[in-house]
Amino acid sequence: MVPALVRTVQKAYDRDTPIPGITMPSSEESFLKAFDEYSDTLFRHASFRISNRERAMDITQDTFIKAWDYVRKGQKVQEWKSFLYRVLNNLIIDEYRRKKEQSLDALIEEDPFHANASLAVDSRVAHEDHLDEELLLDKVRTYIPQLSEEHQVVLTLKYVEDLSPKEIALRIGTTENAASVRVHRAIEQLKKLCAHLNTV
Repeated sequence: MVPALVRTVQKAYDRDTPIPGITMPSSEESFLKAFDEYSDTLFRHASFRISNRERAMDITQDTFIKAWDYVRKGQKVQEWKSFLYRVLNNLIIDEYRRKKEQSLDALIEEDPFHANASLAVDSRVAHEDHLDEELLLDKVRTYIPQLSEEHQVVLTLKYVEDLSPKEIALRIGTTENAASVRVHRAIEQLKKLCAHLNTV
């Protein structure tokens, strides 16, 4: 996982770590286990959903901090994976809302006349089309977690980190040709998952 994320979540945990010699409650052990097990996949999911590595790291970090606060209050988590994805997806929805509000505010502030024109009835169709495209892309991204771990990794390296097949091969320890094949298969698998959307 990204070192900065590990450090931040560890810091939140250390703040409330029990005194040495006292047994750690099972809920805290399960939190640390969930962090180790799901932090990478949650980060990749966030990266695909919002296409911004830094914000994805922030949102993944916030997911674990919210989860830790939940556990500290004495709440029990039965299924960590679904719980963490639910928290993460809620934060991503909040992020979309924030970005849309900022975009509209910036547009109006920079050029009120053109902002009003672009929000007028005549151009509403264009804006709705753009919004439909964004929503469609987001729907496609929601299928990423259904891919195998191997396919999620290569798609992240290609489309989030923008690496070449050669760079991907070096990162995952294989040949350039094998990396290209793996990316192709990941895309084909994603197409099958998204077939009913008619978008990929």
